[in-house]
Amino acid sequence: MQLAETVVRNMCAHTNLLWRVECDMRARLPAIIQWEAAALIPDMARGAIAEARPDPAEIQRVVEEKVRAGLTDLIRSEADRLIPEIATAAVAAATPDVTELRAELTRHTEKSAAEAVRGQTLKAIPDVVTTSAAEALKTIGEALRQEQDRVIGTIRSVVEREVDQLLEEFTPNVVRVVLPERGTVDLGTDSHAVLPDLLTALHARCHVLLVGPAGTGKSMLAKQAAQALGLDFQALSLGPTTPMSKVFGYFDAHGTYHGTPFRRAFEHGGVMLLDEIDNGHPGLLAELNQALALGTCAFADGMVSAHEDFRLVATGNTYGTGADRHYVGRQTLDAATLDRFVVVDVPIDEKLEERIALRHAPSHRDAVRDLLQLVRDLRTRAAEKQLPVMFSPRTSIDGAKLIEAGATAEQVLRWRVVRGLSPAHRSALELD
Repeated sequence: MQLAETVVRNMCAHTNLLWRVECDMRARLPAIIQWEAAALIPDMARGAIAEARPDPAEIQRVVEEKVRAGLTDLIRSEADRLIPEIATAAVAAATPDVTELRAELTRHTEKSAAEAVRGQTLKAIPDVVTTSAAEALKTIGEALRQEQDRVIGTIRSVVEREVDQLLEEFTPNVVRVVLPERGTVDLGTDSHAVLPDLLTALHARCHVLLVGPAGTGKSMLAKQAAQALGLDFQALSLGPTTPMSKVFGYFDAHGTYHGTPFRRAFEHGGVMLLDEIDNGHPGLLAELNQALALGTCAFADGMVSAHEDFRLVATGNTYGTGADRHYVGRQTLDAATLDRFVVVDVPIDEKLEERIALRHAPSHRDAVRDLLQLVRDLRTRAAEKQLPVMFSPRTSIDGAKLIEAGATAEQVLRWRVVRGLSPAHRSALELD
């Protein structure tokens, strides 16, 4: 009877002992799991996937959940196996050592728990690694798609900008002018910025004097205006010795009348260009003055009335005020002659200059741009210092042609840009 009571007391103590061991194991479980996982994860993770790194915290959480779920059964299983032996020894000794019993049970439980952790880790790592790998691949794929979209967008913007630049350089600008009765006029050619002003004045049946530096495209403006208005184009250049017969016609020795471009435009309609009017003889200009004022002209074969579509465009480098430092041979135009014209200024159009120059040297665009910049710098210095030298758009355009033909930058500079400049002018232009 006494032995039975002792066994009952020991069994109660053992139950309490089991609870205490379970509490101890729960406290030690995270450290055990972390130690076992740390030993297993590196080799297994490297073998599972090269790029994706498993999350140790995730593995620990999965293993801990599974081990906790089976911890009680594990402890009871070990207790059922060990307690009878220990209890028998304790009963035989009549005074079992509880501390030794707890230590022994804990040691065996730790070993079993470690094996359970290892097994659960082996099961959990593939799932975690697979999940991590899938998420990593998804993230990498999304990042690659975003980078691809960004790169494609950047390339597209660069290509579009380059194409726009090339189109601007190699495609003639389209000038659109709306004229009463004639409607909208589109000019798909390289034209000066003042072409719409010239068209408006000519449509108003006014005669126009275009004034500007040499090489600004004044003569071409007159031709483009005739094309835009659908009129024939006639041209004649004036000089100090231009005879009357060149403008008004003449009879030869056989009595045959020979007409002139001015006669054809005056009688049948069209745009008549009188180039360099400020270089013409005053007597000749006086005869023209009468034709413009009265609308009737005395030709060699008789009086002729002006056609309703007759327009006169005159060009000059001065405003009829005589010679200046650039144009030393110009004549002074009297007020009566100037009063017949609408005056339109034609300055240098640098955008037009650049488009034409680049079009003449499509394979040497950088060299042409350098030449353009040099010419513009020289043009600015000459104007600031009021030097009697000129760097017209023809300088840039001819230089571009030479570059495309194989000339070096030094040759272009010597042949076309600084030709004939005195040492004083070269120094003033900072060319030395």
